[in-house]
Amino acid sequence: METRGKDMKSLGCLHLIPVPISDHNHDNSISIGLSGTVNHILDWIVETPKTARAQLKIIAPNTPVSDQRLYSLNKHKPQENIKGILKPCINGLDMGLISDAGAPGVADPGSVVVKKAHQLGITVKPWVGPSSIVLGLMASGFNGQNFTFNGYISIKRPERKNDLLKLERDIRNGTTQIFIETPYRNIQTIKDLCSILSNDIDLCLASNLNGENELILRKSISDWRKFNNFEIFHKVPVIFILGRSND
Repeated sequence: METRGKDMKSLGCLHLIPVPISDHNHDNSISIGLSGTVNHILDWIVETPKTARAQLKIIAPNTPVSDQRLYSLNKHKPQENIKGILKPCINGLDMGLISDAGAPGVADPGSVVVKKAHQLGITVKPWVGPSSIVLGLMASGFNGQNFTFNGYISIKRPERKNDLLKLERDIRNGTTQIFIETPYRNIQTIKDLCSILSNDIDLCLASNLNGENELILRKSISDWRKFNNFEIFHKVPVIFILGRSND
């Protein structure tokens, strides 16, 4: 493990800061007391600079954008130059890590930065904020004691069918299953779930969480097959949660 002989007090702190997941209801998305912390942070590790600037205007409104220094992660090769990105922390300055939406490090390449910060002896400070994965699980009514987040499932057949059948087996063993999908594939994914999974599996679709058009529907696969308005989930952010009754 890589460590530094330097005293930890001389290192900056890496703040893990969730950002809003919708364009609505920002005040309820930001942790109380957060603004006092983030307004003094000038160095930010971000996913997409353009999106990050818009988010920083919300969470750090008292800091001019021109004063903020952004360090962008390579989404395809996030391991590249992580120590260099953390140089302000190494030099004693606090840094902030944000995702494009929600909690950094969760379904997000920022986790590699957090790992390197621990290796370097940098203090890591997580902050409370929205996570669509957790919000979806809360709203589903499925088993929250034992769950798995699967990221994206395969888009290729027969791999997709195999993935979904494995999720069903895990559900029957008591584990709630959660995954995400590219929004333009939502409708096809719902149809695949209806054609592959058994009638007694329940599917909860949580879309536009924290947004003005938030919609959360839970039905059995049998009932989803009768549903005639999948278009409401077209090209919107959706969390897919699968489980069975806790009864």
